[in-house]
Amino acid sequence: MADDATSPKRDVIRDARSVRQQVLNSSLLVAVVVGGVAFVRTLLDAINLGAWRIAGGTIALYSGFVILFLAKRLHYRFRALGFLTLLYVVGVFMLLMAGYLAAPVLILASESVLAAVLFRRKVTLIVLALNLLTLLAVGAVLASGLMVVETTTFYDPAGFMNWIRVATIFAVFCGIAVVSVDVVTNHLNESLRDQAELIENLKGAMQLHEEADRQRRAAESRLRDTRQGDDG
Repeated sequence: MADDATSPKRDVIRDARSVRQQVLNSSLLVAVVVGGVAFVRTLLDAINLGAWRIAGGTIALYSGFVILFLAKRLHYRFRALGFLTLLYVVGVFMLLMAGYLAAPVLILASESVLAAVLFRRKVTLIVLALNLLTLLAVGAVLASGLMVVETTTFYDPAGFMNWIRVATIFAVFCGIAVVSVDVVTNHLNESLRDQAELIENLKGAMQLHEEADRQRRAAESRLRDTRQGDDG
């Protein structure tokens, strides 16, 4: 049992969990800090324009990110699933409010990327399929007239303040995807560097072993020569 607890396989699993935990914490930090700017900008615009559905949804969703960020004692799986769920809800909410603009699609895309980092392939494929079906489902709802996209001044491209809000949203969700990939690639680089150092150390040890073996054979040869000389 003790050997199993310290086996290389167990170390790899523990290392992978540590990387995923680091990705989750970094992504939540981006969502709370950078997302705070987007939250304030969106909330102020929604209040000024009387878009109360957007204001209420913004408060509820950002509060969820803050709660998950602070709940560090919560089990990893619950926090990660909660984070993916919030990203999904944000994407669906913005699709219903804005249609197939770049921001909602970017949110769902970043959620798919994050799922690949936080979980295994099965969960990633489920999230990807769910997002694709969601895009089609929301499209069907909006096309049928059951809901109306709020494409008034809140999303008017002629208003520069709207571009500031879109830029902050881009910074949040693109930042989450970039941070998650950056953590993984840095970890891989460190692992490769450690492996390279280990290989160099092994080469050095082998060279020392070969040198010691050569000296041993030379000493044995001299000893045999000495004995033969004494016998002669």
